[in-house]
Amino acid sequence: MKHIVLTIDRNFARYCAVTMVSALRNDAPQDLTFHIIANDLAAEDRLALEALAHGYGASIYFYAVPGELLEGYSVRWCKKRLSMVVFYRCCLPSVLPAEIDKVLYIDCDMLVLRPLDELWNTPLDAAALAAAPDSAEQNPKHPERLGYDAKYNYFNGGMLLINLKYWREHNVEQRCKDFYQKYPDRILMNDQDLLNGLLYDKKVLVDISYNLQEGAYRLPKGKKRDCVPNDISTLRSPGILHYSGRKPWQYHCMHPLRHLFFEYQEFTPWREEYLQRWTTKLHRFVHMLPYTLGLKSEKYIRL
Repeated sequence: MKHIVLTIDRNFARYCAVTMVSALRNDAPQDLTFHIIANDLAAEDRLALEALAHGYGASIYFYAVPGELLEGYSVRWCKKRLSMVVFYRCCLPSVLPAEIDKVLYIDCDMLVLRPLDELWNTPLDAAALAAAPDSAEQNPKHPERLGYDAKYNYFNGGMLLINLKYWREHNVEQRCKDFYQKYPDRILMNDQDLLNGLLYDKKVLVDISYNLQEGAYRLPKGKKRDCVPNDISTLRSPGILHYSGRKPWQYHCMHPLRHLFFEYQEFTPWREEYLQRWTTKLHRFVHMLPYTLGLKSEKYIRL
């Protein structure tokens, strides 16, 4: 059984459903259990997510995070866009049942596009988690800011295969709080920085295709749109796609795989929500017009 954790607030129920459907349609549903952690989920949204999972033969459970578990944390990066939900994953040992030893955490701006078996079976041994590098090339600025050797690299927190057994045995949940309080000047990107700073040498790095971010699709400087990157096959068919920049549901998103979000949304209770407002459609038309007319250069590679 693969245990998948999704942390949301009531504004993300729709996007959570799309992420769930992508996993349900690309893996064996009967082998999936979803753990939805949300403190303010509307009753109708909970029922919709339950019906979605059960309709495919998967299991689903819901949890809330007690306020005391979040004491001492505060959102520093993207305060206007992000909520305390970003710290829910630091509380998983307390929130989830004790018999669960391993979970796959996935952000709700991601699509699962291949079976999860290989990722799920990543050997963790004495590691606290497995994650994908934040970028194809190492960027030393993050390790340097967080106080560890750049050779350990820096991972993106959108997908985390978490060894809960290790977390409980080594009291990682409390150590997260202690680290946050001890080094507040180092933490810029919320829990992602926190987990990197604390667990930099207790992680396993997996292939970047399991958390392929928006930046991988952008045209390198000086390259024309028809250039063919060496990793074009990965870009066309990632294991887990991460809309880490502008989201598909935003009118100004130009991600070359934006359409996949709406294709999976068709299998959710939110299937009708596609830029419904005429003002949103107008904004997108105006935004895209300079690119359509060739007045502005394309920003993404051609798949």
